[in-house]
Amino acid sequence: MPFLFNKNSIMEALEGSPGKARRLLVRQGHERASEDLIREAKKQGVPYRILPAEAFIKKCGGAKTNICLERDDFDYADQDAFIHGLDIAGAPLICAIDGVQDPQNLGSIVRSAACFGIHAIIFPKDRSCAINETVANVSRGATEHIEAVRVTNLVRYLEELKKKGIFCYGLDERGTSSIWETDLTGPVCLVFGGEEGLRRLTKETCDSLVRIPTNPSFPSLNVATSFALAAYEVQKQRARPVNKER
Repeated sequence: MPFLFNKNSIMEALEGSPGKARRLLVRQGHERASEDLIREAKKQGVPYRILPAEAFIKKCGGAKTNICLERDDFDYADQDAFIHGLDIAGAPLICAIDGVQDPQNLGSIVRSAACFGIHAIIFPKDRSCAINETVANVSRGATEHIEAVRVTNLVRYLEELKKKGIFCYGLDERGTSSIWETDLTGPVCLVFGGEEGLRRLTKETCDSLVRIPTNPSFPSLNVATSFALAAYEVQKQRARPVNKER
């Protein structure tokens, strides 16, 4: 059962998924500083307890905080139901993560995804970090706002997305085209590698490889940074006014 320690994460969980919240725990002496969360827990019918300092530290693993929320494990969208329900007329923006294993990176990715309106994040079940309490806390509650799809075989799933009319762009520093010069206004899936980059079969499955222009003497970006830059570029393009013929 995940423990959430970040106040933003706790509030988002209480407001967005109260049925998944099990119990709010507050360190004795910090009731006043946590009164907004206690009030929300009462409102949502989530039980809470005030624990002496020693009991709180023992229960919450010595976290450097004074409040935590016990929450059910995180849910994932069914991979078949998700792809069958896609409506490309709405130009969905999907992102696929090819094996990010660092929960800090995944937490940052999820946070950026929520900020930039990503419809869903797809990642493989194997050789990939799951959405856990570290991811939830790093994301500052963004896990409550993002649809996450864990798939058995990422390459096959990308092929299915392509059949649905979604164009798959792989982000790679050796990509032939710049992302700034790529039309990202249609149905798009941005595909990112893990800490070691895109795997060969994933690269070959993408419709095209694009790069984020960087300093040639040091071109490599952290995957979470690449994700944020690429997601922002999509939203920037889609926010441009449409030129209408008179």
